[in-house]
Amino acid sequence: MKITILKNKFSKGLSIVEKITGRNFTLPILENVSISSEESTLRLSTTDLEIGISYWIMAKIEEKGKITIPVKPLSNFVSLINEEQINMETKENTLFLKGEFYKTQIKGLSADDFPIIPEVSEDIWVEIDSKQFSQAILQVIDFCALTQTRLELSGIYLSFEKDQVKIVTTDSFRLAEKTIPVSAVSNDFNIQTLILPRNAARELVNIFSQEDGAMKLYLSPNQIMAEKRFPDSDKPCVRLVTRLIEGEYPNYKEVIPTGTKSKVLIKKEELSNQIKKASLFSGKSNEVAMDIESKKGEITFFSQNVDLGETKSKLKADIKGEEVEIRFNYKFLSEGINQINSKDVSIELNGSDGPGLIKPVGDSSFLYVIMPIKPS
Repeated sequence: MKITILKNKFSKGLSIVEKITGRNFTLPILENVSISSEESTLRLSTTDLEIGISYWIMAKIEEKGKITIPVKPLSNFVSLINEEQINMETKENTLFLKGEFYKTQIKGLSADDFPIIPEVSEDIWVEIDSKQFSQAILQVIDFCALTQTRLELSGIYLSFEKDQVKIVTTDSFRLAEKTIPVSAVSNDFNIQTLILPRNAARELVNIFSQEDGAMKLYLSPNQIMAEKRFPDSDKPCVRLVTRLIEGEYPNYKEVIPTGTKSKVLIKKEELSNQIKKASLFSGKSNEVAMDIESKKGEITFFSQNVDLGETKSKLKADIKGEEVEIRFNYKFLSEGINQINSKDVSIELNGSDGPGLIKPVGDSSFLYVIMPIKPS
Protein backbone atom coordinates (compact mmCIF):
# COMPACT_ATOMS: atom_id res chain seq x y z
CA MET A 1 0.00 0.00 0.00
CA LYS A 2 1.26 3.46 -0.93
CA ILE A 3 -0.96 6.50 -0.38
CA THR A 4 -1.04 10.22 0.37
CA ILE A 5 -3.69 11.55 2.75
CA LEU A 6 -4.60 14.80 4.49
CA LYS A 7 -3.43 14.73 8.09
CA ASN A 8 -6.55 16.36 9.58
CA LYS A 9 -8.93 13.89 7.91
CA PHE A 10 -6.76 10.93 8.91
CA SER A 11 -6.58 12.15 12.50
CA LYS A 12 -10.36 12.65 12.66
CA GLY A 13 -11.01 9.17 11.30
CA LEU A 14 -8.67 7.56 13.83
CA SER A 15 -10.30 9.46 16.70
CA ILE A 16 -13.71 8.09 15.68
CA VAL A 17 -12.79 4.43 15.26
CA GLU A 18 -10.40 4.12 18.22
CA LYS A 19 -13.07 4.65 20.89
CA ILE A 20 -14.27 1.05 20.93
CA THR A 21 -10.77 -0.41 21.19
CA GLY A 22 -9.15 -1.24 24.51
CA ARG A 23 -6.58 -3.45 26.13
CA ASN A 24 -7.36 -7.04 25.17
CA PHE A 25 -5.00 -9.74 26.42
CA THR A 26 -6.79 -12.67 24.74
CA LEU A 27 -7.15 -11.01 21.30
CA PRO A 28 -4.46 -8.31 20.93
CA ILE A 29 -5.55 -7.63 17.35
CA LEU A 30 -8.69 -5.96 18.73
CA GLU A 31 -6.39 -3.13 19.89
CA ASN A 32 -5.60 -2.49 16.22
CA VAL A 33 -7.16 -0.52 13.41
CA SER A 34 -7.53 -2.17 10.05
CA ILE A 35 -6.27 0.14 7.28
CA SER A 36 -7.17 -0.76 3.71
CA SER A 37 -7.25 1.13 0.43
CA GLU A 38 -10.34 1.06 -1.81
CA GLU A 39 -10.00 2.87 -5.13
CA SER A 40 -9.94 6.56 -4.11
CA THR A 41 -10.60 6.05 -0.38
CA LEU A 42 -8.82 4.73 2.68
CA ARG A 43 -10.92 2.63 5.04
CA LEU A 44 -10.28 2.56 8.80
CA SER A 45 -12.04 -0.18 10.79
CA THR A 46 -12.12 -1.30 14.43
CA THR A 47 -14.21 -3.79 16.35
CA ASP A 48 -14.70 -5.19 19.84
CA LEU A 49 -16.67 -8.14 18.39
CA GLU A 50 -19.95 -6.55 19.50
CA ILE A 51 -19.61 -3.23 17.66
CA GLY A 52 -17.80 -2.52 14.40
CA ILE A 53 -16.96 0.98 13.16
CA SER A 54 -15.64 1.90 9.70
CA TYR A 55 -14.62 5.32 8.44
CA TRP A 56 -13.68 6.17 4.85
CA ILE A 57 -11.35 9.05 3.86
CA MET A 58 -10.63 10.40 0.38
CA ALA A 59 -6.97 9.77 -0.44
CA LYS A 60 -4.51 9.53 -3.33
CA ILE A 61 -3.97 5.82 -3.84
CA GLU A 62 -0.77 4.86 -5.67
CA GLU A 63 -0.70 1.21 -4.60
CA LYS A 64 -3.52 -0.73 -2.92
CA GLY A 65 -2.97 -2.78 0.22
CA LYS A 66 -4.04 -3.39 3.79
CA ILE A 67 -2.53 -3.71 7.26
CA THR A 68 -3.54 -3.59 10.93
CA ILE A 69 -1.75 -1.21 13.31
CA PRO A 70 -2.12 -0.54 17.08
CA VAL A 71 -4.59 2.31 16.97
CA LYS A 72 -3.66 4.28 20.10
CA PRO A 73 0.02 4.98 19.26
CA LEU A 74 -0.88 5.65 15.63
CA SER A 75 -3.63 8.10 16.56
CA ASN A 76 -1.44 9.85 19.14
CA PHE A 77 1.44 10.22 16.68
CA VAL A 78 -0.71 11.49 13.80
CA SER A 79 -2.33 14.11 16.06
CA LEU A 80 1.15 15.59 16.72
CA ILE A 81 2.13 15.94 13.06
CA ASN A 82 2.26 19.57 11.93
CA GLU A 83 2.28 18.95 8.18
CA GLU A 84 -0.86 19.00 6.03
CA GLN A 85 -0.20 15.72 4.21
CA ILE A 86 1.02 12.30 5.25
CA ASN A 87 2.72 9.82 2.94
CA MET A 88 2.12 6.22 4.01
CA GLU A 89 3.53 2.98 2.74
CA THR A 90 3.38 -0.62 3.94
CA LYS A 91 6.07 -3.25 3.72
CA GLU A 92 5.13 -6.66 5.07
CA ASN A 93 3.55 -5.90 8.49
CA THR A 94 5.07 -2.46 9.03
CA LEU A 95 3.53 0.96 8.31
CA PHE A 96 5.92 3.73 7.23
CA LEU A 97 4.83 7.35 7.65
CA LYS A 98 6.92 10.05 6.06
CA GLY A 99 6.87 13.83 5.82
CA GLU A 100 9.31 16.64 5.20
CA PHE A 101 10.64 16.61 8.77
CA TYR A 102 9.94 13.08 10.02
CA LYS A 103 10.17 9.43 9.10
CA THR A 104 8.37 6.91 11.32
CA GLN A 105 7.61 3.21 11.22
CA ILE A 106 5.04 1.34 13.31
CA LYS A 107 4.90 -2.45 13.47
CA GLY A 108 1.55 -4.09 12.94
CA LEU A 109 -0.07 -7.47 12.36
CA SER A 110 -1.31 -9.28 9.31
CA ALA A 111 -4.55 -7.83 7.97
CA ASP A 112 -5.78 -11.37 7.31
CA ASP A 113 -6.06 -11.94 11.08
CA PHE A 114 -8.37 -8.99 11.64
CA PRO A 115 -11.99 -10.04 12.42
CA ILE A 116 -14.51 -9.62 9.64
CA ILE A 117 -16.99 -6.83 10.39
CA PRO A 118 -20.41 -8.03 9.19
CA GLU A 119 -22.66 -6.01 6.93
CA VAL A 120 -26.42 -5.90 7.26
CA SER A 121 -28.67 -6.52 4.27
CA GLU A 122 -29.89 -3.30 2.67
CA ASP A 123 -33.38 -4.69 1.99
CA ILE A 124 -35.06 -3.05 5.01
CA TRP A 125 -33.97 0.48 5.86
CA VAL A 126 -35.06 3.71 7.48
CA GLU A 127 -33.78 7.18 6.63
CA ILE A 128 -33.67 9.65 9.51
CA ASP A 129 -31.99 12.94 10.43
CA SER A 130 -28.69 12.02 12.10
CA LYS A 131 -28.55 14.91 14.59
CA GLN A 132 -32.20 14.58 15.57
CA PHE A 133 -31.85 10.83 16.10
CA SER A 134 -28.69 11.31 18.18
CA GLN A 135 -30.32 13.98 20.33
CA ALA A 136 -33.36 11.77 20.90
CA ILE A 137 -31.14 8.94 22.15
CA LEU A 138 -29.37 11.34 24.51
CA GLN A 139 -32.72 12.37 26.01
CA VAL A 140 -33.58 8.84 27.12
CA ILE A 141 -30.34 6.85 27.43
CA ASP A 142 -29.72 7.63 31.11
CA PHE A 143 -32.92 5.83 32.11
CA CYS A 144 -31.79 2.36 31.00
CA ALA A 145 -31.52 -0.26 33.73
CA LEU A 146 -27.99 -0.96 34.95
CA THR A 147 -28.54 -4.69 35.23
CA GLN A 148 -27.37 -7.97 33.74
CA THR A 149 -30.37 -9.96 34.96
CA ARG A 150 -32.84 -8.34 32.55
CA LEU A 151 -30.71 -7.46 29.55
CA GLU A 152 -33.65 -6.12 27.55
CA LEU A 153 -34.05 -3.26 30.06
CA SER A 154 -30.37 -2.35 29.75
CA GLY A 155 -30.86 -1.22 26.15
CA ILE A 156 -32.80 1.32 24.11
CA TYR A 157 -36.06 0.09 22.61
CA LEU A 158 -36.73 1.36 19.09
CA SER A 159 -40.14 0.97 17.46
CA PHE A 160 -40.02 2.06 13.81
CA GLU A 161 -43.11 2.91 11.82
CA LYS A 162 -43.35 4.38 8.34
CA ASP A 163 -43.51 7.97 9.53
CA GLN A 164 -41.93 7.93 13.01
CA VAL A 165 -39.82 6.07 15.53
CA LYS A 166 -40.44 5.79 19.26
CA ILE A 167 -37.28 5.62 21.39
CA VAL A 168 -37.88 4.19 24.87
CA THR A 169 -35.91 3.33 28.00
CA THR A 170 -36.94 2.19 31.47
CA ASP A 171 -35.37 0.81 34.64
CA SER A 172 -38.76 -0.11 36.17
CA PHE A 173 -38.70 3.00 38.42
CA ARG A 174 -39.00 5.54 35.60
CA LEU A 175 -39.60 5.51 31.86
CA ALA A 176 -38.83 7.92 29.03
CA GLU A 177 -40.25 7.98 25.51
CA LYS A 178 -39.16 10.24 22.65
CA THR A 179 -40.88 10.28 19.26
CA ILE A 180 -39.22 11.71 16.15
CA PRO A 181 -40.15 11.64 12.45
CA VAL A 182 -38.72 9.26 9.86
CA SER A 183 -37.74 10.77 6.48
CA ALA A 184 -38.18 7.68 4.28
CA VAL A 185 -38.40 3.87 4.44
CA SER A 186 -37.76 0.97 2.07
CA ASN A 187 -40.61 -0.24 -0.13
CA ASP A 188 -41.28 -3.45 1.80
CA PHE A 189 -41.06 -1.78 5.21
CA ASN A 190 -43.46 -2.64 8.03
CA ILE A 191 -43.31 -1.97 11.77
CA GLN A 192 -39.88 -2.96 13.07
CA THR A 193 -38.84 -3.19 16.73
CA LEU A 194 -35.42 -3.82 18.23
CA ILE A 195 -33.34 -3.30 21.38
CA LEU A 196 -30.12 -1.35 20.86
CA PRO A 197 -27.32 -1.96 23.41
CA ARG A 198 -26.52 1.11 25.51
CA ASN A 199 -22.80 1.12 24.60
CA ALA A 200 -23.59 0.92 20.90
CA ALA A 201 -26.10 3.75 21.28
CA ARG A 202 -23.45 5.97 22.89
CA GLU A 203 -21.01 5.23 20.06
CA LEU A 204 -23.73 6.00 17.53
CA VAL A 205 -24.28 9.39 19.20
CA ASN A 206 -20.52 10.07 19.31
CA ILE A 207 -20.25 9.44 15.58
CA PHE A 208 -23.45 10.80 14.08
CA SER A 209 -24.38 13.72 16.36
CA GLN A 210 -21.91 15.96 14.50
CA GLU A 211 -23.02 14.84 11.04
CA ASP A 212 -25.44 17.03 9.08
CA GLY A 213 -28.26 15.59 7.01
CA ALA A 214 -29.81 12.15 6.83
CA MET A 215 -28.43 8.77 7.83
CA LYS A 216 -29.72 5.32 7.00
CA LEU A 217 -30.42 2.51 9.44
CA TYR A 218 -30.40 -0.98 7.95
CA LEU A 219 -32.41 -3.38 10.10
CA SER A 220 -32.22 -7.13 10.61
CA PRO A 221 -33.44 -9.49 13.36
CA ASN A 222 -30.10 -9.55 15.20
CA GLN A 223 -28.10 -6.56 13.92
CA ILE A 224 -28.43 -2.92 12.92
CA MET A 225 -26.16 -0.92 10.63
CA ALA A 226 -26.08 2.89 10.79
CA GLU A 227 -24.49 4.61 7.81
CA LYS A 228 -23.88 7.97 6.18
CA ARG A 229 -22.60 8.32 2.63
CA PHE A 230 -20.46 10.85 0.83
CA PRO A 231 -22.54 13.69 -0.66
CA ASP A 232 -23.99 12.77 -4.08
CA SER A 233 -22.48 9.31 -3.86
CA ASP A 234 -23.49 5.75 -3.03
CA LYS A 235 -20.20 5.18 -1.19
CA PRO A 236 -20.32 5.11 2.65
CA CYS A 237 -18.23 7.59 4.60
CA VAL A 238 -18.95 6.26 8.10
CA ARG A 239 -20.67 3.13 9.34
CA LEU A 240 -21.48 1.46 12.66
CA VAL A 241 -22.65 -2.15 12.93
CA THR A 242 -23.76 -3.69 16.20
CA ARG A 243 -25.44 -6.76 17.57
CA LEU A 244 -28.87 -6.27 19.10
CA ILE A 245 -30.08 -7.40 22.50
CA GLU A 246 -32.19 -10.53 22.25
CA GLY A 247 -35.40 -10.76 24.21
CA GLU A 248 -38.82 -9.18 24.36
CA TYR A 249 -39.20 -5.65 25.64
CA PRO A 250 -42.03 -5.24 28.18
CA ASN A 251 -45.27 -3.62 27.08
CA TYR A 252 -44.20 -0.22 28.38
CA LYS A 253 -47.38 1.51 27.20
CA GLU A 254 -49.27 -0.14 30.05
CA VAL A 255 -47.25 2.00 32.48
CA ILE A 256 -48.08 5.34 30.84
CA PRO A 257 -51.13 6.87 32.60
CA THR A 258 -54.09 7.46 30.29
CA GLY A 259 -56.10 9.59 32.73
CA THR A 260 -55.28 12.15 35.38
CA LYS A 261 -56.74 13.25 38.72
CA SER A 262 -54.43 16.22 39.26
CA LYS A 263 -52.58 18.38 36.73
CA VAL A 264 -49.87 20.92 37.50
CA LEU A 265 -48.40 23.49 35.11
CA ILE A 266 -45.18 24.99 36.44
CA LYS A 267 -41.99 26.76 35.36
CA LYS A 268 -39.21 24.23 34.79
CA GLU A 269 -36.46 26.38 36.36
CA GLU A 270 -38.50 27.15 39.48
CA LEU A 271 -39.43 23.50 39.92
CA SER A 272 -35.80 22.40 39.53
CA ASN A 273 -34.63 24.89 42.14
CA GLN A 274 -37.21 23.71 44.68
CA ILE A 275 -36.21 20.08 44.17
CA LYS A 276 -32.54 20.94 44.61
CA LYS A 277 -33.23 22.72 47.90
CA ALA A 278 -35.34 19.86 49.21
CA SER A 279 -32.73 17.30 48.15
CA LEU A 280 -30.21 18.76 50.63
CA PHE A 281 -32.27 17.27 53.48
CA SER A 282 -33.57 14.12 51.76
CA GLY A 283 -31.29 11.64 53.52
CA LYS A 284 -30.30 8.20 52.26
CA SER A 285 -33.73 7.48 50.83
CA ASN A 286 -33.54 10.49 48.44
CA GLU A 287 -37.18 11.13 49.33
CA VAL A 288 -38.88 14.46 48.70
CA ALA A 289 -42.58 15.01 49.50
CA MET A 290 -44.79 17.26 47.35
CA ASP A 291 -48.12 18.46 48.73
CA ILE A 292 -50.26 19.58 45.75
CA GLU A 293 -52.90 22.07 46.95
CA SER A 294 -55.27 22.99 44.10
CA LYS A 295 -57.40 25.40 46.15
CA LYS A 296 -54.38 27.50 47.14
CA GLY A 297 -52.64 27.02 43.80
CA GLU A 298 -49.36 26.04 45.40
CA ILE A 299 -47.03 23.11 46.01
CA THR A 300 -45.32 22.50 49.34
CA PHE A 301 -41.97 20.69 49.15
CA PHE A 302 -40.80 18.87 52.26
CA SER A 303 -37.80 16.72 53.10
CA GLN A 304 -36.34 15.53 56.38
CA ASN A 305 -33.03 14.10 57.52
CA VAL A 306 -32.91 12.72 61.06
CA ASP A 307 -29.25 13.67 61.46
CA LEU A 308 -29.28 17.00 59.65
CA GLY A 309 -32.70 18.62 59.92
CA GLU A 310 -35.59 19.41 57.60
CA THR A 311 -36.84 21.97 55.10
CA LYS A 312 -40.23 23.10 53.83
CA SER A 313 -40.87 25.52 50.98
CA LYS A 314 -43.80 26.60 48.80
CA LEU A 315 -44.14 27.38 45.11
CA LYS A 316 -47.09 28.87 43.22
CA ALA A 317 -48.40 26.84 40.29
CA ASP A 318 -51.40 26.39 38.00
CA ILE A 319 -53.13 23.36 39.56
CA LYS A 320 -56.33 21.64 38.46
CA GLY A 321 -58.03 18.60 39.96
CA GLU A 322 -57.67 16.80 43.26
CA GLU A 323 -55.30 17.69 46.06
CA VAL A 324 -52.65 15.05 46.68
CA GLU A 325 -49.49 14.47 48.66
CA ILE A 326 -46.92 12.38 46.84
CA ARG A 327 -43.29 11.35 47.43
CA PHE A 328 -40.60 10.93 44.78
CA ASN A 329 -36.94 10.01 44.60
CA TYR A 330 -35.53 13.49 43.96
CA LYS A 331 -32.74 12.17 41.69
CA PHE A 332 -35.22 10.43 39.42
CA LEU A 333 -37.43 13.51 39.43
CA SER A 334 -34.58 15.92 38.61
CA GLU A 335 -33.07 13.73 35.90
CA GLY A 336 -36.37 13.54 34.06
CA ILE A 337 -37.05 17.26 34.31
CA ASN A 338 -33.53 18.03 33.08
CA GLN A 339 -34.33 16.30 29.79
CA ILE A 340 -37.27 18.59 29.11
CA ASN A 341 -36.49 21.35 26.63
CA SER A 342 -39.40 23.70 27.32
CA LYS A 343 -39.71 26.53 29.85
CA ASP A 344 -42.92 25.09 31.30
CA VAL A 345 -43.54 21.58 32.61
CA SER A 346 -46.78 19.62 32.94
CA ILE A 347 -47.09 17.11 35.81
CA GLU A 348 -50.07 14.74 35.77
CA LEU A 349 -50.80 12.68 38.88
CA ASN A 350 -53.19 9.87 39.80
CA GLY A 351 -53.21 9.86 43.58
CA SER A 352 -50.36 9.32 46.01
CA ASP A 353 -49.44 5.83 44.79
CA GLY A 354 -50.00 6.17 41.02
CA PRO A 355 -47.25 6.97 38.50
CA GLY A 356 -46.55 10.59 37.69
CA LEU A 357 -46.47 11.73 34.06
CA ILE A 358 -44.15 14.64 33.24
CA LYS A 359 -44.18 16.35 29.84
CA PRO A 360 -42.89 19.55 28.26
CA VAL A 361 -45.65 22.08 27.62
CA GLY A 362 -46.17 22.57 23.89
CA ASP A 363 -44.20 19.48 22.87
CA SER A 364 -45.93 16.11 22.57
CA SER A 365 -42.80 14.25 21.40
CA PHE A 366 -41.38 13.53 24.88
CA LEU A 367 -42.80 12.07 28.06
CA TYR A 368 -41.35 10.84 31.35
CA VAL A 369 -43.08 8.51 33.78
CA ILE A 370 -41.87 8.22 37.38
CA MET A 371 -43.10 5.86 40.08
CA PRO A 372 -43.72 7.42 43.52
CA ILE A 373 -42.26 6.26 46.80
CA LYS A 374 -45.08 4.66 48.74
CA PRO A 375 -45.51 5.80 52.36
CA SER A 376 -44.01 3.30 54.81
